[in-house]
Amino acid sequence: MKTHYALGLIFLFMLAIFLAEYPFSKKIDTQIPAILSVADTPYPYESSDSGAAATTYTDTPTVIRVQGEVSHKLFRQPEFNVTVTVDGFGWMTDGRHSSQIITSERIEDINMGTLQHAYTPEYAGSDWTKYIKTSLIWFDDDFEQVHLSTSTLEWMGEPQQAARNLEVTGQAVNEAQAKEVRRKLSETYPDWFGF
Repeated sequence: MKTHYALGLIFLFMLAIFLAEYPFSKKIDTQIPAILSVADTPYPYESSDSGAAATTYTDTPTVIRVQGEVSHKLFRQPEFNVTVTVDGFGWMTDGRHSSQIITSERIEDINMGTLQHAYTPEYAGSDWTKYIKTSLIWFDDDFEQVHLSTSTLEWMGEPQQAARNLEVTGQAVNEAQAKEVRRKLSETYPDWFGF
């Protein structure tokens, strides 16, 4: 009888380890309609309300593409091994860059972190800081809401003195939907959005 209990306990212990370590992975290959917004005034903006009110954005339709795998171990935050690209930026898909999401915070199932595009080793030089392009990213686990925030200096190579704020928001097919996604994300991360 003791043997049955011992075998049962061993089985339960092994099952618990398996369930705790099993990644429960799922593949993601999605295209998210998005709005690309570029400010018309150089960044940083004036701190006065009148300066912020004068800033307008040029909103252009684009597509965010997410491919890869999401792993979610029990009782842990999900891990995102995905590539995120935005249509209209050829350097993201020229084969020279790899992308990585580094999550730093998770509130109410909305992740926040850094999206980093780095030259793959065969194209990188000695000064690695010149070969990394970054943006802040907010997204849910299924990438139904995604917001990227960076500068035209980072992604478009504009001179530092003329750099403007650049945002990509999805799922959105027009400016009103993009604002609604940003508004929802701002409820979770109020310190990061200007609402």
